[in-house]
Amino acid sequence: MRVNGTAVRYQSLWLLVATCHAQRSGKAALPVSMLRARFPGKANWRMLISRAFSDFEKWGIAVGWGQDVSCSVVLLNRRRRSQGPFWIDAGTLPRIHIQVEGVETDLASIAIFLGLPAAEIAARKGVGQIMDEVAYWGHLTQALRLAQDGFGGQVSNRLNEHFRSARDSAQNDFQRRLAILKESLAWRKTGDMRRSQATLNRLQRLLAQPEDVGEMPTLYAMAHIARGWNLYSRGDLNASYAELERLLLEPNLQLVIRYNPRVRFEYLNLWALVSKGRALGQKNLTLRERLIAADEAITALSGALEAAYEADSIEAAQDVAANIGFTNWLFWKSELVDTERVQTETTVQLQAVRWISLSEWICDRFGVGGGSAWNIIFLLRIVRGNCTCLQPKDLATFQSQRPLTMASALDAVQPFQSSFSKAKGFTAWSNVAAFAIEEIDASRIRYPPLQLANLLLETAWYSVYEHGLCKQAYDAIDRLERMMSELRPTERRFFRESMKCLPAEIRNL
Repeated sequence: MRVNGTAVRYQSLWLLVATCHAQRSGKAALPVSMLRARFPGKANWRMLISRAFSDFEKWGIAVGWGQDVSCSVVLLNRRRRSQGPFWIDAGTLPRIHIQVEGVETDLASIAIFLGLPAAEIAARKGVGQIMDEVAYWGHLTQALRLAQDGFGGQVSNRLNEHFRSARDSAQNDFQRRLAILKESLAWRKTGDMRRSQATLNRLQRLLAQPEDVGEMPTLYAMAHIARGWNLYSRGDLNASYAELERLLLEPNLQLVIRYNPRVRFEYLNLWALVSKGRALGQKNLTLRERLIAADEAITALSGALEAAYEADSIEAAQDVAANIGFTNWLFWKSELVDTERVQTETTVQLQAVRWISLSEWICDRFGVGGGSAWNIIFLLRIVRGNCTCLQPKDLATFQSQRPLTMASALDAVQPFQSSFSKAKGFTAWSNVAAFAIEEIDASRIRYPPLQLANLLLETAWYSVYEHGLCKQAYDAIDRLERMMSELRPTERRFFRESMKCLPAEIRNL
């Protein structure tokens, strides 16, 4: 192998040819992971790359490194050269000709020389390859549809089958990794955190080289966010917070968050929830730190809503709209916003209800959000948010409290009052959660245990308030007690404490 008639090091020539091939195949640069994969076991990468760049200088070829492909090579920081990625400026690239026995070679032949996988050899996909991809996209689409439909053992088995078929029929590394990422997110949505984490671990093994972020930055960013979600779901706020911070340390991933609104929504939405958890739940923080965390949560939710609309993701928009209302109300109750109490509690309640109604109106008009009861739960919790009677001695004391009236709520939510329709139980507050439970019992919808438990709690509270010691209230409390084993310890503690706000006659059941 020769350059200008002179024998050269194989590694240097390989790096030059690979960099040319990457750019001529439509990529901005060659990630250093490609070099690592081709020459595994090399202990001193700096020496290998230093020798290659020494050869490039002899050949009169200016090869650059780093993310800024427009920067002059003479201005680049040599200490970061071994990190890549590598590129050749637009003026130099046309001067490089790769020949075999005096004949200019094509991209496919160069790919074979570089040892690239078969799926990477063709510069363009042929018709046959594109036709083969229909099986992959079909299985992936069916899996995503099942994940959106709901829960249950039979659904889980079919979900697993379609994701496995998608992985098996994938035509390249990106498709295979995308299927695994989507599978992890789907298991998390169905509440199966064990499977979600196991799937994510499998993805991490495929994304072993951190330098590969230059090849699949969006996939890498979403993998970071998925890890953060799983940590958050386990209650490890500090680890989730650290995962999100690490996401910002990689320049490529910073750009993904900045320019991809869907990824930006996922990042900001999780950041808001983690900050909310730190503000409300981490008692080791100082008051000032909790105030800062609350402010970060509200700011992140605002940015997430903007990103959702920018991405035309209306389901994401309804989700974050509800979170804005509920979170701001929780912060007000905890004196983390409006600390001087400029607003009355009723004003804050009605503002929160208005956000919930916007979310519910979006759900009705766009046919999204059908797999969640959180809007109803948030609404009912806010409506009675000014009722703080703990361990009332009797029914009369309990019923002396004054939650928001249905009329005041309907007046506040205009022009979105159509989302509070009589068909959904909005004739009395006690009917709202009861209607949702009837939908579950009739198998028209499925909710995970935590949401069902919350609906039962709200049914009991409002039934006692409106009708006294009625059968509907007793049945709801009895059912809630029987399903406690399905909840996590922290969730069980919440419901035990919440039931102390009911009259003694109900608590002693």
